[in-house]
Amino acid sequence: MKTRKLVFVCLVVFGFMFLSFSAVAQVPPAALTYHQLDVPNSASTELDGVNAMGEIIGFFVDNSGHQHGVLIQNGAFTQLDFPHSTATKTVGINDVGDIVGSFIDDAGRQHGLVRRGSIFSQFDVPGSTATQVLSINDAGTTVGMFNDAAGASHGFLNRLGTITPVDFPGGSNTIAFGINNLNEVVGFFTAADGGQHAFREVRGMFFQVDPPGETFSIAFAVNVLGHIAGSYADAAGAGHGFIDKAGSFTQVNFPGAASTDANGLNAADFLVGDFFDAAGVEHGYTAVPQ
Repeated sequence: MKTRKLVFVCLVVFGFMFLSFSAVAQVPPAALTYHQLDVPNSASTELDGVNAMGEIIGFFVDNSGHQHGVLIQNGAFTQLDFPHSTATKTVGINDVGDIVGSFIDDAGRQHGLVRRGSIFSQFDVPGSTATQVLSINDAGTTVGMFNDAAGASHGFLNRLGTITPVDFPGGSNTIAFGINNLNEVVGFFTAADGGQHAFREVRGMFFQVDPPGETFSIAFAVNVLGHIAGSYADAAGAGHGFIDKAGSFTQVNFPGAASTDANGLNAADFLVGDFFDAAGVEHGYTAVPQ
């Protein structure tokens, strides 16, 4: 298994939060047409979200080792940096063009960010030691994660300024990665037995999401049809991305890649993600149904 290249090392949870995996035989492959998409002259690229217009959000590391957000519109790349930050990570975009993510300040602390139009604003869950905003729907409702004073991670939902914790019942270290326009939430949690699983939350009811044969699963995104994109590992330690359509799972593997993540999915099932090549370099990709 490989860990994604991240500047955001201040959270212990990142050790398991951004794992990438390759193939699992129990699940049939998705019929997709893949296209590699990297920020020009970058050292690594990760694509995390896509909206109905096909606008793509993600982040990259430049050749000096600095991390920046990136917005891709009609093939044009725009670098995004929170003002006066030392690193920026943008991961979510809605159909209005609002963008969410996180940044590191000069003191090394992590904060959430929201960008509306060209204006960035900082967001921190009150009392947290670190915050990430990971997804936003068209109503402006956001989800993400924060660390409490004891170092535990929790998911959160922020609707019109009212913040609600999102914690999988009986679990720990919950992260809310995605939300759709129906306010369905997906993410990741650690079970009481130490197992790490994807979840889906619908109107206050939580459901574990496990592709067949998985030993680890994580859900990154859910579209308005309820289709989920994520990643998982099998008993041999191999892994891949997945798409879950109402309990019907298909695997996602970029051709020739050592490992693949499925990160963002719009209503047309246009998929974005990242993969690692044989040399361990991370690349972005897009994929469309055949």
